[in-house]
Amino acid sequence: MSEPTLAGAVAPDPDENRRQVLYWRLLARLFDPEEQAGLEAASLAVVEDVGLPAALLDPGASVDSMVQRHPELAAEFDGLMTPEPDEDGARDRAAEVRRAALASKVLLNVFASGSCAVTAEQLARW
Repeated sequence: MSEPTLAGAVAPDPDENRRQVLYWRLLARLFDPEEQAGLEAASLAVVEDVGLPAALLDPGASVDSMVQRHPELAAEFDGLMTPEPDEDGARDRAAEVRRAALASKVLLNVFASGSCAVTAEQLARW
């Protein structure tokens, strides 16, 4: 939750903003493979801030190659779309930012698969 400021207004949550940047980049890349410089720069800053490798944003790098180069990410990719709830019910916003970056990589690898035609059957086998 955002914290109140001296004037009583609610300050934006930096983790919420980081996650939004990653999602905007994901949407932009899904609908147009052309790079949006502002979103790419902001996403790079987010990825570096949360300790993930910049190569995560490389559209040419597959999830498999990411895990080969960075084996410590294997556990994070495993079960990525079904995270375990926190014991106390609180949301770990920083962890949500990491998951957003990793999930974006997975989704872009599936849905922005390049210029060749990919059938639903091929995606199902993948």
